[in-house]
Amino acid sequence: MARPVEHGEARRPAALVVAALALVGLLGLLAGPAPGAAAAQEPATSQGTAGAAPSPWAVLDQVLRSLASAGAEQAEFVQSYVPAGFSSGEQEEGRIALLLPKCLRWDYDEPFPKSFLLCDEDVWAWNPDDRRGQKGSLDRESQPGLDLLLLPIEDLGDRYEARVTETGEDWVAIRLEPKAELAQRTELTEATLVVDTGTDRLRELAYRDREGNRTRFELSGYRSVEPRGLFEAPEWIVWEEM
Repeated sequence: MARPVEHGEARRPAALVVAALALVGLLGLLAGPAPGAAAAQEPATSQGTAGAAPSPWAVLDQVLRSLASAGAEQAEFVQSYVPAGFSSGEQEEGRIALLLPKCLRWDYDEPFPKSFLLCDEDVWAWNPDDRRGQKGSLDRESQPGLDLLLLPIEDLGDRYEARVTETGEDWVAIRLEPKAELAQRTELTEATLVVDTGTDRLRELAYRDREGNRTRFELSGYRSVEPRGLFEAPEWIVWEEM
């Protein structure tokens, strides 16, 4: 039997990332160059100049553009949640569907299946075996993790400091930390995004909140999907306000 969706559970995946995550791709309405780029220069590339670390904003800008142009996609995720003071915690798996910059959907697998749908600022949460669910609204600017996924690059540049912390043959790790003004009103203290530079997709989104709780989304298996019905709240659910 499915476990009821608790109010806190409805908020925790939204704080993703999906990030986290994250879920986990990053998206937003895309306009103009990445923060700090000169208008007269050639568009920045994710690789940067030879021998130099890539620009973190250029990498994220490329991911955003690629995701926004791809249409509806779906990926597998593994979500880990470790409470403050613990070395291990909960782990859940499922699928995330993206129709960016408008919609994100999370579908969690057994043993506690549940689904969450966010389109614009409307959010729905339900168990597939129940006929009751919760609906409400979220401010994508104030929810930690959601702003990483859904705000334009320029807005993120005003809110976060970004730096490349590690690089591999086909990946880049970028750490984002809220600037002073945002730090006073957000629960997010830092976020790390691992980007696959070969596919321009997010491999991992991890973040820590002010209380020290840690959330991580690992994503894989991106593929195109038919969006019809996927980003609509089920009609057979009786909805209650959150």
